[in-house]
Amino acid sequence: MFLRRSDPFDLPSVSHEITVVLQKGCHLEGRLQFEGTARIDGHFKGEIFTPDILLIGEEAQVSGSIEADVVVISGHFTGEIFATQRVEIQAPAVVRGTIQAAILQIEEGAVFDGKTKMLGPLPSLRAQRQPPSVVD
Repeated sequence: MFLRRSDPFDLPSVSHEITVVLQKGCHLEGRLQFEGTARIDGHFKGEIFTPDILLIGEEAQVSGSIEADVVVISGHFTGEIFATQRVEIQAPAVVRGTIQAAILQIEEGAVFDGKTKMLGPLPSLRAQRQPPSVVD
């Protein structure tokens, strides 16, 4: 259950280019929806939706609900997470709430206080959102 990773950003084949950033010192409340990789180092309260990757930095304070393919947490999170691929909780993270994911990794030194539901392999959110193809 505890894992120490040599490369914390060894993520699936989605662009690792960060397309959304909420810097340290920024405060945002509401709904955040994006494609690509987002990094939060500030304070966020509300809903986050992405068919890709969300990174929560060491100094971040995030509360609310998250729906993503991959969530990597190094800061503080309180709320609910639904991840089609995986959730990684890295030291010194403190996570309180409910996590539903196909894979849950908790690094030694991180804190998780809550409930989990392990999901079977799921198609990515990106694949679920693609319009059906038309066959002639």
